[in-house]
Amino acid sequence: MHDICFIDKSFDHEQSNLYHLSIQISLDGFSYAILDIPRGKYNILKSTNFFLKRPRLLLMKVRDLMAEDEHLNLKFKSVEIIYSSENFTLVPQAFFQNGSSDKFFGFNQEIEKGYVIDKTLLSKAEAWCIFNIPENLKEFLVLKFPKATVKHNLFPLVERALKENKNLPERKQVHLNFFRTYFELVVLSGTKLLLCNQFNYSGENDVLYYVLYVFDQLKLSPETTELLLHGQLQPAAAMYQTFRKYVRKTAFAHPSSQFSYSYTFNQLPDHYFTTLLDLYKCE
Repeated sequence: MHDICFIDKSFDHEQSNLYHLSIQISLDGFSYAILDIPRGKYNILKSTNFFLKRPRLLLMKVRDLMAEDEHLNLKFKSVEIIYSSENFTLVPQAFFQNGSSDKFFGFNQEIEKGYVIDKTLLSKAEAWCIFNIPENLKEFLVLKFPKATVKHNLFPLVERALKENKNLPERKQVHLNFFRTYFELVVLSGTKLLLCNQFNYSGENDVLYYVLYVFDQLKLSPETTELLLHGQLQPAAAMYQTFRKYVRKTAFAHPSSQFSYSYTFNQLPDHYFTTLLDLYKCE
């Protein structure tokens, strides 16, 4: 996918103190969206692709992008940041205690030098997502946006879906959020989080294997379970057609109808940036 820069004609630099800034960072790239809070309208969406192999290389990319982009140097009413770390673990809220993040993370992941352990509360899932992030990147983001919160990329995906299922206790859903070499998988039953994981893939068969294995292990019906696709997966991708052969209710996700979106965004499929656009007030 090419870099994108969509700016609505209604955007006003002098009104940035009324705007919210959402940022998404991963090894695939850097994206951000700006929301006009009083109007409930997203008026900027920008994304820069890069293909890094190590998270420690992110600081240089992110720092340079922020220095060059005038929009990111404005004063905003609020700022939220999501970071996609492949190394994370979920802990039920009832078991979690302050100061125990390193211990829980260490059960499943290696604690590497140069990284710090961070955490995100998934309140509707009643769980903490504990993840690592390069220490230098976290320090830079905190200095750049002192009032911002840095959360795991799973936060908007899980919390929005659980919020929308509040009055649908029988609904079964599987959400897939695609990155270049891995995808996030979330399984929901009404307002309950059944499974949350990440899988590496190199082709369509890898993804299909993992997804069908999850359907089998959790006894999910391919006739009634919804399979929703997020991320930069082409609408015409063969993977979509393959999924439809096995899961009848396969569809591309859409950002929340709670907001309106600039006409400039129409150049992209709706499902490309759902997690970024769902970040604001998805608690």
